[in-house]
Amino acid sequence: MDQATRNARRTDLRVLVPGRNCWRIERAHRMRFLVDGEEYFTALRNAIPKAERTIFVLGWDIDSRMRLVPHGAGDGLPEALCDFLNAVVSRRRGLRAYILSWDFAMLFAMEREWLPVYKLDWRTHRRMSFRLDARHPLGASHHQKVVVIDDALAFVGGFDITQRRWDTCQHAAHDPRRLDANGKPYGPFHDIQAMVDGEAARALGELARERWLRAVGRRARPASASTASNPWPEDYRPDITEVDVAIARTAPPIAIITAAAP
Repeated sequence: MDQATRNARRTDLRVLVPGRNCWRIERAHRMRFLVDGEEYFTALRNAIPKAERTIFVLGWDIDSRMRLVPHGAGDGLPEALCDFLNAVVSRRRGLRAYILSWDFAMLFAMEREWLPVYKLDWRTHRRMSFRLDARHPLGASHHQKVVVIDDALAFVGGFDITQRRWDTCQHAAHDPRRLDANGKPYGPFHDIQAMVDGEAARALGELARERWLRAVGRRARPASASTASNPWPEDYRPDITEVDVAIARTAPPIAIITAAAP
């Protein structure tokens, strides 16, 4: 058996193959699984203030009123998501934030915050941009749930940064901290998010930029190869180190429409 045949056979035996059942396979120096909202949202709250250049937030839903730490973060920054992000961007010269949420169907109107563009874009710092994404086929939705900080740290999984997602791993029937923005209690909620750094985080930064370009028609700030940012949250030990991570996605064949330069 020649070398080419052996290489082809090895490829056939691999479970994950880029272009066949995943988008890319990239290396992460550190990887951790964040189980349930308390762990994920606390890690996110700790990581975002370390951003130096870019923050990308992609979501099916994003609510400006959501409190990442319902009982109070105690870090000197505002508690509500919009005010928190705005404060981080305002105090770090040159930092840009790009926030992209699905331009939802009226079917979901009663579940969502009204006038998110006014709250998350018009009233915030000029370096914080919020847009609604309507660039998808009829009947589809923007469902990626990704946060990328400085192309050095990325969170990806099932969590939207919105109401009624926070919970502890105990999922107590009547946890008094499980209240929405209107003070109404909601039931237990379970999901998981992965946290990665290294080339895996850089690849997810590329994904976020491509999604922003498709939705908005303007390019976001390019990745910086020289940044020494290390936003990995303190007190979060990795579950795995030096691991190859497969990134899977579903992306319909929609042409990119670029807006004219201002």
